[in-house]
Amino acid sequence: MIVKVLGISGSPRRNSNTEFLVKEALKGAQSVKDVEVSFLSLAGKKINHCIGCLACEKTKGICIIKDDF
Repeated sequence: MIVKVLGISGSPRRNSNTEFLVKEALKGAQSVKDVEVSFLSLAGKKINHCIGCLACEKTKGICIIKDDF
């Protein structure tokens, strides 16, 4: 059975300490047999906060705010 591990760096800066540490943790995980790793960085992504408009309830989960989320 293959185990999938996703490492997410939530830092807004590219090449940050957080990104480095997440990648190091993924290297360790990858050394284990049957482990597949992926990395996701949120640096440079536009992610807005919820404005509480409840439009997602009317549109079955589709937010009206257009961002990278």
